[in-house]
Amino acid sequence: MKKVVLYSAVFIGGIALALLALLIYGFSFSQNVVIQDVTKQYYHASRLVVFGNVAIGFLSDSSSQNTDLDKLSHTFKIITTGTIANMYFNPFESVYVPPQYLGVYHINASGHEGILVLQVKDGVLYGSVRFPNWANGVWEPLKGVNIKNNTLWFTRSVTNEQERVKTGAREYFTQQYVGTYKDNGKKIIGFYTLRGAKYLFEAYRKK
Repeated sequence: MKKVVLYSAVFIGGIALALLALLIYGFSFSQNVVIQDVTKQYYHASRLVVFGNVAIGFLSDSSSQNTDLDKLSHTFKIITTGTIANMYFNPFESVYVPPQYLGVYHINASGHEGILVLQVKDGVLYGSVRFPNWANGVWEPLKGVNIKNNTLWFTRSVTNEQERVKTGAREYFTQQYVGTYKDNGKKIIGFYTLRGAKYLFEAYRKK
């Protein structure tokens, strides 16, 4: 019995130390993130760490308008990821993405065929995906879309009830995609992770 208690204490202590290290690292540098929640309210985060089902950081007061959020008062807050509809990184910085890395792609994610769209609008990089035979065949806005050098990152997730009903998902999930552009942007080869497992995906330019 004592060994079980000891092992439990060590396990819990390890998790606490890992979380503390993650918080220290995440709060050690300034960030620029805009969060839109499921009620269409906006927040600005100058420091933000996402751990499991919670997001921890220094967030501004809420606003119905996505303007001047960084000028609002910021306080330490803990929110659940289920209340987050979208997150935009560096939204006030106009991004440049080589045009050959944007456009419409045919995507295959572990046998699921679909359409991937990447575009820049008003200096912000956006992405969306649609799988006709998956997730009710609806268009899904991607989160955390980023392209640097020849690497693409984005998140496909269902983290709130509105998204779950829209996609018909049986449970919440988060898929993290990382891909590398090949042949001057004509194709993307990479993988995505889901609950610790890794799956392959590939995408080919349609037009």
